[in-house]
Amino acid sequence: MSTKIVNRLNRQLDMRLPLNTCHTYIDLVSLTQAILSDLGVEGSYSSQVRPSTRVAPHPQEKEEIVIVGQAVRLPGDIYTPDAFWQALMDQRDIMTPVPPSRWDHASFYRSPDSKDPPGPCDITLEKAGWIDIESFDNSFFGISSAEAFHVTPNIRLSLEIAFEALENANIPPSKLKGSGMGVFVASNMDEGYIKLLFADKGWGGMCSFPRLLPH
Repeated sequence: MSTKIVNRLNRQLDMRLPLNTCHTYIDLVSLTQAILSDLGVEGSYSSQVRPSTRVAPHPQEKEEIVIVGQAVRLPGDIYTPDAFWQALMDQRDIMTPVPPSRWDHASFYRSPDSKDPPGPCDITLEKAGWIDIESFDNSFFGISSAEAFHVTPNIRLSLEIAFEALENANIPPSKLKGSGMGVFVASNMDEGYIKLLFADKGWGGMCSFPRLLPH
């Protein structure tokens, strides 16, 4: 939403505001002052523009959430919030060819204009966004090497970014022990990785996990 606002301002006012403008000037007053100053009409805000009266929140309105720490994992080696905003400002393309460490892309690639009949394992993409999932320090999280091999990539990334968000907020993990704090992550089950593990063991189908009962 913030980048759409900035792009629209740039088009209508013929300006070159950076894409993070709405994060630098976080309210209408400061944003308007900055735009007027850049247009050379500084001081005109008080007489031409009036902020609207703020409406009191509804009694049942939920309390606002305050972000005190941030962490990201995005393609293009974007591993910090600063790198994320810099990529936005530079409008950098983060789509790259398939790394050889992922799979033998040439064996599965099928050109979109190919006249051969399509197969079940054909891949028609040439580029995608890739995140490093190999450099996982399992010992840092108290996970053995044998167990880490079966930890799916999405869980590895969740562990890393949860810790980095605390680090970014200057919250020592030792102070969280025994507290009521929780980490909530919206993530799907990584079935692809599990299927690869099963295939490595020679299992042709998905296994049904037994129900774990309390002792």
